[in-house]
Amino acid sequence: MRSVDTGSSPFSVLLPVYGGDDPQHLDTAITSVAEQTLVPDEILVVQDGPIPESLEAVLRAWTDDYENTFRVHEIETNQGLGNALREGVRACSHDYIARMDADDISVPDRFETQMAFLKDHPDVDIVGGYLTEFDSDPEEPHAKRTVPCRHEKIEQRAKFRSPMNHATVMFRRESVMAAGNYRPVSRMEDYDLWVRMLMNGSQLRNIPDVLLKMRAGDELYDRRKGYEYARREFEQQYGWYQQGFIDTARFAFNVLTRVGIRFVPSAIRKHVYTRFRDGSSP
Repeated sequence: MRSVDTGSSPFSVLLPVYGGDDPQHLDTAITSVAEQTLVPDEILVVQDGPIPESLEAVLRAWTDDYENTFRVHEIETNQGLGNALREGVRACSHDYIARMDADDISVPDRFETQMAFLKDHPDVDIVGGYLTEFDSDPEEPHAKRTVPCRHEKIEQRAKFRSPMNHATVMFRRESVMAAGNYRPVSRMEDYDLWVRMLMNGSQLRNIPDVLLKMRAGDELYDRRKGYEYARREFEQQYGWYQQGFIDTARFAFNVLTRVGIRFVPSAIRKHVYTRFRDGSSP
């Protein structure tokens, strides 16, 4: 990992890890961060609960090699992604924070592109971009997730689908904190935050470039199902309806389409998400 003097403000990368992550995928994800054209000033790994020795070995190796950059923040018990991100935002050392997941791959100039955009657009609070999905080979993507780029379009999309690709975003910490930070909600912590930021007056943008390569096999769609996921979806939509973010017609439409999809077979759910692909996690 080498430093590159671009005159940019310092920034952190926030990467949560839990016991179910794959050690090789984690190492690949961190490598894609370390080999950026603009490397982060801090890589903060939030360890969400106990992890196996194989994952600990990966973290030890990176800590030993880059002790001034690489840091692990441990949470004693696994409490879920929303809580891990909430603690991570608080623990990051810098005002600019980029999100990263433990099994994805950032394209080499991702952070340079995003930092330049935020420098050129001081009114923007969070910026994301496109991503490609792959099963095993990142050079052979099977899908591309595009998202609206202008703030007005993002706000429109947010009323029925998540308008950002979560793992691609970089944001100003003060803006996230002003909206209440991530919350320890189940499964949709990103969409929950985007809406609260929009309602708080934040400016959201996306760059029309692929910033990330995402692992997205059948298991990704298989775990987005069932009563608990549907219940959380309904509670989320009802909360936005009560707050006035969506009207009665939009609330009814969202419940019928988004809640119902949680009970169909995984193959059908995958087809629907592929056909109507957007920036939300399936």
